[in-house]
Amino acid sequence: MKKFLTLFIIFLFALNLPAQEADAMSIDEWQAEERFHEEWRGFDDEDITINIFNIFENEVKEEESAEEKKPFRMPKRVFEFGLLELDVGFANNFLGVTDIFKKILVLDFTNFNSDFNVGFDVFLRPIHWNVNIKDDWGFGMDIAKVSVYGNVSLPNELFNLKKTKEKLFGVGAAVFADVGIPVFFSIKNVWENRKLKINIRPAGFITAAYIEPEMKYTFVDIDKDGVRGSMLEVDYGFRAYTPFSIENFPNKIMDTLDVGSALGFDFSLGADFPLFEWVDVGVKFINIPLSPSRLRHYVEMKGKAMVDTSKVSFDDLINNTISEDAFSFPGDDDLIEKYGEVSGNTVNPFFRPFKMLFTADFFPLYNLPVDKRILILSPVLGFSINNLFVQPASIEIGVKASTDLANMFIPSISIFYEDQMWKNTFAFALNFRAFQFDLGVAMESQDFVKSWTGAGLRLNIGFIFGW
Repeated sequence: MKKFLTLFIIFLFALNLPAQEADAMSIDEWQAEERFHEEWRGFDDEDITINIFNIFENEVKEEESAEEKKPFRMPKRVFEFGLLELDVGFANNFLGVTDIFKKILVLDFTNFNSDFNVGFDVFLRPIHWNVNIKDDWGFGMDIAKVSVYGNVSLPNELFNLKKTKEKLFGVGAAVFADVGIPVFFSIKNVWENRKLKINIRPAGFITAAYIEPEMKYTFVDIDKDGVRGSMLEVDYGFRAYTPFSIENFPNKIMDTLDVGSALGFDFSLGADFPLFEWVDVGVKFINIPLSPSRLRHYVEMKGKAMVDTSKVSFDDLINNTISEDAFSFPGDDDLIEKYGEVSGNTVNPFFRPFKMLFTADFFPLYNLPVDKRILILSPVLGFSINNLFVQPASIEIGVKASTDLANMFIPSISIFYEDQMWKNTFAFALNFRAFQFDLGVAMESQDFVKSWTGAGLRLNIGFIFGW
């Protein structure tokens, strides 16, 4: 057996050095070949076999050692089922918890230098499921996701009786329900063996109710026929659109329900890319409109209050004979209530709030002998367009600091200005693969200082099952 192995090795050498090429071998190649034979000349067949086995065994040990150095992480779920994901919040920019517990509570709107705002929202995703194949591609479905927005804005000029022309304020609110299909996939080897992750979520949604702020406050100086004065006017009321008539609510809802017109379509798009070992970057487009929702039915309530001092003289004040044309303060009976249905090309299109966000995940400790996710800093910068606010366009900005401990315990703290509110949040996720629990609490307000005084609170909770 030993002689046969020796002859086999010699035969392999003979194949690499055929006789017809021996004369053409350079001196350097000949010397290198001699050194190779010199290194192996002292070994017999068993030594050669043992040496080859030792080399293979060392390579295996090095690979196993590298695997042992990798920190343990809870594997990602291949399939997951989410239940009761709820995010609800309420905020104002005037009164905080610290103000409520004062011995004497004084509400002084005259020293209030900004508009008085109250906001609330509810996001409910009762059921959703996702499939993740090796984090390379996946898909899922969000069933009956409900989004509720609401805000009330009152101008400080109204409280302080400041001069201004047609200051817009009022109530903005909307209720949306959608079914979405989130999908993601990866494009490998985009740059230096890094992969680009693409997320897309097409959705069909129904607008259940929609109110845009349309009240106006006006206080200006006037000059009528040489008589100077001031006119204060407040147009108040609202128009609420629905996919069914609420004139005889709750009767005959199904007879007037128009789901086809109320159904709209949009999609969200995002991309994430590990630019360097110490930073991942991304971009998100949320609710890109495709087809609007159109609501034909509405209920409208309108009223007006007015004072015109140009029609009031000093003698009128003394004799208490002020003309009725000088003021108008309608009572409840004067409030116009109207039910109607819009037809033809006059039906207004309604879209869901749009956002564009640039994101990043920085790993400051990536070069230390720990999991680079031990500290993650995640800034966000972008903008939103939401017609439910008096000022539809606003900036979105913030930063989150988090740590990912083996994909099992993920706490985070964050400060964000989003949806025209400051939100200071503490949240964490407990992940045992088969079960995950998410919880977050926040203090929030439209005013940054008030957001730390309990002027608004938020709660986020969710449960995920899978494997």
